[in-house]
Amino acid sequence: MGMAASQARLLSITMRLTSNEFQSQMISNSKTRLANETQAASEEYMEALNATKLQYVYYDDNGERTNYDLTASTLLYYQPLKNQYALVNRAGQTMVNHGDATTFQQANNLDEFLVLNDCLKIDEWKEPNPAWDDWKASEPKDTDDKYWDTVVSESSDLYEKFANGTASGCWSSVMDGNNALFHLGDVLSHLLDLGTYTTSDGLHTFTIEDGPSVPFYHWWDGVGGGSGGVNGDPVIMAEIRAELKDRYCCGKHEDEYHQDCDGTELFTQKVVDLLWASQYPADSGMTEEEILNKAKHLVFYDLKYALSETKEFNKTLFDDDHAKWQASEPDKELEFSEREILDPDKAEWYTNLWYRMNGAYDDEELMQSAVDDDYNNNDVFHQKYFDKTEDSQQSWVEFDDTLINSSEWLRFALESGEVTLEKVVFNEDYDTTTELENKTWTAVAWSSTTDIVEVEDELAITRAEVKYNQAMREIQAKDKEYDNDIKKLDTEHNALQTEYDSIKSVMDKNMERSFKAFS
Repeated sequence: MGMAASQARLLSITMRLTSNEFQSQMISNSKTRLANETQAASEEYMEALNATKLQYVYYDDNGERTNYDLTASTLLYYQPLKNQYALVNRAGQTMVNHGDATTFQQANNLDEFLVLNDCLKIDEWKEPNPAWDDWKASEPKDTDDKYWDTVVSESSDLYEKFANGTASGCWSSVMDGNNALFHLGDVLSHLLDLGTYTTSDGLHTFTIEDGPSVPFYHWWDGVGGGSGGVNGDPVIMAEIRAELKDRYCCGKHEDEYHQDCDGTELFTQKVVDLLWASQYPADSGMTEEEILNKAKHLVFYDLKYALSETKEFNKTLFDDDHAKWQASEPDKELEFSEREILDPDKAEWYTNLWYRMNGAYDDEELMQSAVDDDYNNNDVFHQKYFDKTEDSQQSWVEFDDTLINSSEWLRFALESGEVTLEKVVFNEDYDTTTELENKTWTAVAWSSTTDIVEVEDELAITRAEVKYNQAMREIQAKDKEYDNDIKKLDTEHNALQTEYDSIKSVMDKNMERSFKAFS
């Protein structure tokens, strides 16, 4: 039994020694891996010491410098004295922040865009339009003479009354030649209102009164106590006088009584002149026959023609003129506006942005013409791109929120060509203006600009150093743990080896004694 137990113990020790050797080998392998990890951490740290980043350099009006990590947000945000850049994607669209995208969509033209960005103030008001008052006063009226055509009938009721009333009495005496001139004065005086009159040559004045007068009288039933006029009817004579008041003599009839008339003399003035001549024939320079002939022409033609005239309304002419008048109506009020630029630098910035977003720089013809010395691109750009164009949406795109603040993405995009940089470049003749005169958007390389610089990435270096130190601490802790495990295994190995040797020695002696006993 002793021999068997010893053999079993030796087998157990052998198995344990083999296990310890295997664990020692595994720990050795782990320590080798730790060495590799140490090398990798060192290399990563050394690489991080060379880390750089892009920054935007800004100088304020005091000359103080501020560096910002270069992101699309810091590059595109307006600041005074700042160079203006645009980031353009492969499709040629300028990439803008959310605020600029929103105001551009809300605006219909450049002025509205500037107002929304608080760099322009527009005061608007209205004033009465004097031209509208003139237009209103010129409205055609259906009482205007031009719309009443003169129609002459063969006779009229009023003339028939006059003719019937003068068939006897004074007018008969005129026709019969019985004291004709005297009675002619009676007839003619009834064709005039009471009052004072002057002959057309301005040399003679007389008065027609309401009673007997020498040589003029003007009486009828109920006036002056006598009788006369047209059948003694003052109403008919009043109608005739009213009708003739503003009439002109016609002078259009060719007959034995025809007298020259230029057609511009008032009928009543002709009556005045003839009335004076009938009473003072010697001073008139005319014979009695000449005076009577004028009187007959006056009554049979001028008076008949005047009293036979009627007016007919020309509705077609009136409606046509009125329609033309209505179509010519000007604005009742005039609109006025006054533009006040609140911040010239900011207005210039957003004017440039408006034209870039509105498609001006996709217009190859305009861009080519802009380099011509004799070409005023300012006027053309302004006329064509002041209002929003139909395809303006194709000229810009809004930034993704996850990219606009990423400096790493922007550097990658610039270096890989995913986006290109454009800058507003001013020509030598540039003067402060809110238009595009003497300045253009021009493609530039970021490395050639003075306000985009490459600097050490101190934060990245610090992070790498922290990471390296943490990794080294973890490696060292593991290495120490592995060393302790190896020491334990060595101690155990030595103990097992000693025990193994002791048992082996005892067994060998027992075997030797046994052989001697049986030999």
